[in-house]
Amino acid sequence: MIQSYNESNARQSRVVPGDSNMGWLIWAGILPVCALVTWIIVRRPLRQIVEDVHVDHARELFHQQREWLEARFISALSQADPAEGVRWESAHWHDEVLWARDRQTRHLLAMVCVHFEPGSFDLLQVTRHATAIFEFHKGHWQVEGKWLDEMRPDEAVVRNQRYEAVAVSPPHPRRVG
Repeated sequence: MIQSYNESNARQSRVVPGDSNMGWLIWAGILPVCALVTWIIVRRPLRQIVEDVHVDHARELFHQQREWLEARFISALSQADPAEGVRWESAHWHDEVLWARDRQTRHLLAMVCVHFEPGSFDLLQVTRHATAIFEFHKGHWQVEGKWLDEMRPDEAVVRNQRYEAVAVSPPHPRRVG
């Protein structure tokens, strides 16, 4: 009796118990790996979208509360160092705000340039600058009296690797109707 090739293969390929379990084991390994790769790819753009929404809200709050935040800054600074508090009370606050992010904590920062007129005892009579730092954390602006002496906000971001500038779109004009 002559058998065809297909008939002999059909007899040899029998269902062996446990083969279906092997398929489940393969999928149990592949599925988590695929999920992990997907998370690695999607995580950064997703975080960027969330942070962008967060920045817009934080900017709006900062502009609404700016005078109060500046007063709290001077108060916090005066408690830590009364001499610095007196110096900052006579400081001139600039209107511009540089938005940055702390690379370690990922908190949003508002950096405001402040300049001080030279005192009567300053030999060089040079205007001094500093940067006041406000931190946005858990939906609120935190005021701890942190500052960078002799440094403007843009210099702080360039010189200090801890901070990264945040690109901010201009505010949307509100329609009056």
